[in-house]
Amino acid sequence: MIKSSGESPTPTARDQAYQWAKEAILGSRFPEGSFLEEKVVSDEAGVSRTPVREAFHRLAAEGYIQLLPRRGAQVRSVTARELFETYEMRQVLEIHGFKLLCDKRAELPPGLHEHLDRMEDPEQLERCWAGDRDAIARHATLDFFFHFSFVKASGNGVLIDLFRSLQSRHQRIAVSAVSLRPRRLRVINPEHRTLLDALTVHDFETASTTLRRHLNPDEQVISHLR
Repeated sequence: MIKSSGESPTPTARDQAYQWAKEAILGSRFPEGSFLEEKVVSDEAGVSRTPVREAFHRLAAEGYIQLLPRRGAQVRSVTARELFETYEMRQVLEIHGFKLLCDKRAELPPGLHEHLDRMEDPEQLERCWAGDRDAIARHATLDFFFHFSFVKASGNGVLIDLFRSLQSRHQRIAVSAVSLRPRRLRVINPEHRTLLDALTVHDFETASTTLRRHLNPDEQVISHLR
């Protein structure tokens, strides 16, 4: 995965609870519609109840769960409307980033080809095709950072912040969509290569056309969402 330079700070107890719960949701230990229990997260993450409650508020703000009075924390379901609206906003932000990047003839960050190699690792793809939600969640994380790399290369700080704010939706939707149609990765991954090749030579038209196709909602996925 493409990483920023510098050492990562030591995670707080709230961070530990948040990370454990997020991975458990994306990996389908807690499926959509199920409830997260504070005690389970506290025991598994090795922290007290207070940071778990703080983590729940962050997860709710990012759309992973709903905090229901007297019922607890329920894992949110991805809806067709959320998918459509997120794809629509991603197109707006990413295509604008492509335009800035190409107009400036900005250099892309190093390591993107290797990043795609990781996304196309045969063993990981086999696990995705078999419906392994942990493998699908890892692919979704790699997918976000691949697309985010182009937005960062645009150099527009506000655009970067706006796209970063979509990370949780991006990953939740990617996990849900790929879980429903894992073989679609055979289409998605080559489109990533086309995007990278186009933006390497600052070919805005090919990049924007490819992204629109890339983010065209799959009818079979939509038919399974509410």
